[in-house]
Amino acid sequence: MINEIRVYAVPLSAETKYTMSSSNVATPMSTIVEVVDSDGFVGYGEACLASPQFQPAHNDGVRASLAVLAPSILGLDPMQFTVVNAAMNRALTGHAEGKAALDIACWDLAGKRLEQSVVDMLGGAQMDDVLTYHVVGIDAPDAAAATAVRLQEDGITRLQLKAGGRGIHEDIASIHAVAEVLRPGTDLAVDTNRGWSTAEAIQVSNACRDITMSMEQPCATEAELHQVKAQIVHPIIVDESSTGIDAVARMISNGLADGFGLKATRLGGLTAMRAVRDLCMATRTPMSSDDAWGGDIIAAAGVALGATLDPQFSRGAWLAHPYHQTHYDEANGPRIENGFATLPAGGPGLGLVLEAGQFGDPVAVYRT
Repeated sequence: MINEIRVYAVPLSAETKYTMSSSNVATPMSTIVEVVDSDGFVGYGEACLASPQFQPAHNDGVRASLAVLAPSILGLDPMQFTVVNAAMNRALTGHAEGKAALDIACWDLAGKRLEQSVVDMLGGAQMDDVLTYHVVGIDAPDAAAATAVRLQEDGITRLQLKAGGRGIHEDIASIHAVAEVLRPGTDLAVDTNRGWSTAEAIQVSNACRDITMSMEQPCATEAELHQVKAQIVHPIIVDESSTGIDAVARMISNGLADGFGLKATRLGGLTAMRAVRDLCMATRTPMSSDDAWGGDIIAAAGVALGATLDPQFSRGAWLAHPYHQTHYDEANGPRIENGFATLPAGGPGLGLVLEAGQFGDPVAVYRT
């Protein structure tokens, strides 16, 4: 049974420039939880938002939500994921990020108790190394193209070009500049993080109609995506609007989404991600297993889920590590090699070896 939950706040500064349509990532404060059961097993979870502009949540709010969520699951069996999630949903509406941190910690703890990896608990790996992608931040066309060249030389075959928040002609110029340096087999997604109006999205798609690319969350709302769907020539990948299995199911059934950029913390954890994965794979809908920011814990969860995807419909898994360059577990923390993210191999659960006290003093402790 869960008898203690400790909460930590850990800064993850962006060491590499990371620019989006309405913000620059500076020093997000990641929330890490330790869930401890009555036999002394410890599971770790994490949630971190790069910026508060793109979702109705922020990092201080994640920790505030845990003041309600953590007490609601004390005394429960951490291996009963459905029971744990139901208790959290009864205690607090919304606040998926805090729920995700606790849910992931329960998966990690359960894996340690069972001496199984989270990958195996999720159904087993369909790939040992998971395709990943790298962001090309908002920059001048020549600089964006130079970054794209360098990343491809490092083995990256999926590029996400950020756009929005500036003159539309600048976005179009950067898209063309990056497209000109793409090697055969490199995939390009243009992501505005909800940054274009419907008119701008249509204009960009028409101006880039000869470029093979996808448009990731080009407009702010699901309704706006519907408005542009029939007027653009590129596939739509839905990111910020994919808030739960109901939204994902709706956008698959009505034909809006050509794929999804999914985040465990936006959905509420691995339990919710597993259900959405099954839906996407059953409907042959491409998806990724990403997150907004964070360290080795959330990265390990994302790569674990990503490894279980059908390779034909996998859009990969994104890691924040190249940008903040911090490892909680130097030996096993997920890292990128030749365009692929490796699965941690430090043991059962998430596969990480974390030491007691390494995150400093907890900012909150909840006990039975």
